[in-house]
Amino acid sequence: MEPNHEDSDQINQFYQWIRGYLADLSRSADGELSHAINFGYWEAGCKNLFDAEMAFFELILSMLSPLEQGDHGVEIGCGIGGYAARLLERCPVQLTCYDLLEEHLQLTRQFAETKAVAERLRTIQGNSMEMDTFSDDSLDFIYCVESSFHYDEKQKFFNEVQRVLKPGATFVYADISCEDVSKITFKSGNHFSAKTELDDYLKNANLVIVEHRDIGGQVYRPLQEYTEYFNDELLDAPAGSNKAKVGKYWDLVLNNYTKLFNKGLMGYQVYKVQKLEK
Repeated sequence: MEPNHEDSDQINQFYQWIRGYLADLSRSADGELSHAINFGYWEAGCKNLFDAEMAFFELILSMLSPLEQGDHGVEIGCGIGGYAARLLERCPVQLTCYDLLEEHLQLTRQFAETKAVAERLRTIQGNSMEMDTFSDDSLDFIYCVESSFHYDEKQKFFNEVQRVLKPGATFVYADISCEDVSKITFKSGNHFSAKTELDDYLKNANLVIVEHRDIGGQVYRPLQEYTEYFNDELLDAPAGSNKAKVGKYWDLVLNNYTKLFNKGLMGYQVYKVQKLEK
């Protein structure tokens, strides 16, 4: 969702490089693919990333509820469609998915077809800071999970969300926060914000915080530990192969994030906000 073309190319190349590894990392114990690309919400009882991603989906859905028949919403940064298709499977709504990458949207449509919900899904390749497809006060709900750390104009993004939401409608937002971005080892294409900055962006956009959680304790360490286990025990790849390189890279990233979380410099913020009634 970046407006900067160079950043867009970097994001595209990054996900092309890492997508296969993340798909394997997020398989269930029975081999089912999550079709999600996020860190998950590691509640007690989560044995793998698939479980954590499904727990995160349930958290997001609970914060969006109640969703009523005929409601129209948007997922911003849909990735490969795991949450979109499951939401349509559970709720009788219409959903539009925005993503920067056409390949992601194609995979989202394919997964929606396997779930028999494609007739209620629309996909748009575009920039979430310019959602010209939608008029003012037109959407019943919006959610955005682990996408906005790529955005270099977050205030413009939150302002656009506020514009297209109906008065009283809900926006669920979940993403990484960082209090000192100079400590991030892998920064290319990322634009992390501090928690106080996110609060200010929402306030400046006239979005009212209804509920907030920092779930960093249920994200970084358990995912880092599971990734180490996966790489050591499950990653069947010869040394020097692309798959092995991606696994090593991902392990280094998560070690960096976990250390920052332990120092109080990194969190994972989940907000339920609403647009003010007129």
